[in-house]
Amino acid sequence: MKQENIQHHAELLCLICQSPQKDHHMEVPNRFKPEETFTLVRCSHCGFVFLYPRPDEKEIENYYEDEDYQPHQKDPKSLSEYIYQKVRVWNNSYKRRLIENLISKSSILDYGCGTGEFLLEMQHAGWVTYGFEPAVKAKTVAQQYGLRLLKSPEDLKTPVDVMTLWHVLEHVHQPISLLNQLKEYLSADGLLIIAVPNPRSVDSRMFGKNWVAYDAPRHLYHFRPKDIDSLLHSLGFKIIEYKGLYFDPWYNALLSGTFESHNEPLMKKIFIILKGFAAASLAFGEGLVSSKKSSSVIYIAKKEKL
Repeated sequence: MKQENIQHHAELLCLICQSPQKDHHMEVPNRFKPEETFTLVRCSHCGFVFLYPRPDEKEIENYYEDEDYQPHQKDPKSLSEYIYQKVRVWNNSYKRRLIENLISKSSILDYGCGTGEFLLEMQHAGWVTYGFEPAVKAKTVAQQYGLRLLKSPEDLKTPVDVMTLWHVLEHVHQPISLLNQLKEYLSADGLLIIAVPNPRSVDSRMFGKNWVAYDAPRHLYHFRPKDIDSLLHSLGFKIIEYKGLYFDPWYNALLSGTFESHNEPLMKKIFIILKGFAAASLAFGEGLVSSKKSSSVIYIAKKEKL
């Protein structure tokens, strides 16, 4: 999109600093339909990157119905999907252990619970669980597990002690409104846990527009650690800890390599796949040194005391 068009459609303010000024950042493909591209812009004031223009909340529903969209799949159809499913099992156990090291077993709301496997992990461990999922396809799978799904967080009768948004916030059209709403239903000493991809990670830098976690147009926002810090602070939260999702660099980098190498000649395909392994290794190593450099960062926050 040309710069003058971006300035003309300046009604969408920066989520972080509320500036109306945007600069063109890059064009990114829909990974399930590469000939379809979308524009990422960068806030001229604070540097926050987001999708603009973007489908509205009704239009975007169609982009979640692709049968290859892994987070909403129940049964894998390929090797990469099979690996994704196995990694998700380990990730769910890791997330549970992380939470239980911070707070005693109590109640949890998983907002954007997808097909419900994480909630099932928590339920089996003795937690009182609630889920919310807007996508019909994923919600149908979660309901088959017998999980307690809410039509809205407002359906909660009492505050919960943990709220999780695993790779959800980047999908939400109105993140500030959502976080303010969730804050009302989080107990005074409760934990808000948010995980989002990190566009400053080494795998993002190495793959550029083909980085799978740009995932246009499903991912509307691309949060750096400083962006989440600013956003949560403005809403009355304090981050108490940062963690990494340790399998994400392998998933993000290797899938990015597979996507970038599609339709390339054999030798270039091999080179790109090797680049994926290198990017994954570097991102994994950086994440071990500093969680803020992870391919995906987990932010653990509490309400600030008045």
